[in-house]
Formats: sequence, C-alpha cells, structure tokens
Amino acid sequence: MKCRICKREACVALRSHNTAFCAECFLAFFARQVSRGIEMFNLFTKEDRILVALSGGKDSLALMLELAKQGYDVTGLHLDLGIPASSPKARAAVERFCQKWQLKLHIVSFEEEGLAIPEVKAKLRRPICSVCGSIKRYYFNKVALDEHYTVLATGHNLDDEVARLFSNTLRWAC
Repeated sequence: MKCRICKREACVALRSHNTAFCAECFLAFFARQVSRGIEMFNLFTKEDRILVALSGGKDSLALMLELAKQGYDVTGLHLDLGIPASSPKARAAVERFCQKWQLKLHIVSFEEEGLAIPEVKAKLRRPICSVCGSIKRYYFNKVALDEHYTVLATGHNLDDEVARLFSNTLRWAC
C-alpha cells in the first residue's frame, strides 16, 4: 500500500479514512487533525493552561506531545495508582517521556494519598473500575482547580468510549 500524499510505502493504514500514510505524512496528517479539531470545536486557545492526563499509553502521550509542538502551555498529570504490577512501569514511562521532550509533569501518588487501588479494592464489594474511575476524575479536577489550569485534556478516543459503554451495558444486564 502506498502513502496517499507522497506515494512512498505506507506504514499506517486508516480504514476510517480509507487511506494510508508513510510515517512522515502520517505525523503531518495527525497534527492537522488535532489543530482542526481544536479550532472546529473551539476547545481552547494558546492563552489557556492545559493539564493533560497522562496514563503512560500512546494516546495520552501523543496528545501531550502534539499540543506542546503546536505551542500550547501544557503540563502532564500522572496518577500513580499504587498497583504493584503496573503502576511503576506506567510512571517510569511517563517520567522518561516528559524528560525526553522537556515537558512539565505533576504526579499524584495514590499510595501517598492513602488510596492505593489494591487497598481500596480490598474494602469494596463491587467492581473496582467504577470506583477507580471516580477517584481518578476527582484528582484530575482537584489538581486542575488547585493549580489554576483552565483546561483538562485526556487522550481518550472513540474506541475507549465504546469499550466503556459496552462494558457498562453488560454489567446492567447481569
């Protein structure tokens, strides 16, 4: 498959757009899509202070980097959930990323807050996912308000939202 723009070998295929791109052209396409989305929906301006929730996954990290490249005032927020198997890896990935790109980072440790997710889970009689999500949203909003950010951005995409809706639907049926 060939790149739609430069006709070199494509490495990214976007079925939703019925097209494909080489790496260089995809990055330009992605930057244009982000810029258009911000402008079309009047999401924020260069005067806003943007707090970007960073999980350590590709979506949130790509959002943070692209906003920084486009000249927005961004700071990352990583919530260390205190989950032994995964939290240290996610935190290290976020710290390395922010250091590499010289991006500001704020970290909240749930363990230090007395809310490590394994401990919270041990005290519940219901699925941890909804409780964890509520705690995370609380801290997103708390940090944004306490530190006077005007925008809170997440790297959620449509696949994330569909998965959450589907999961909730299955739980309602039980």
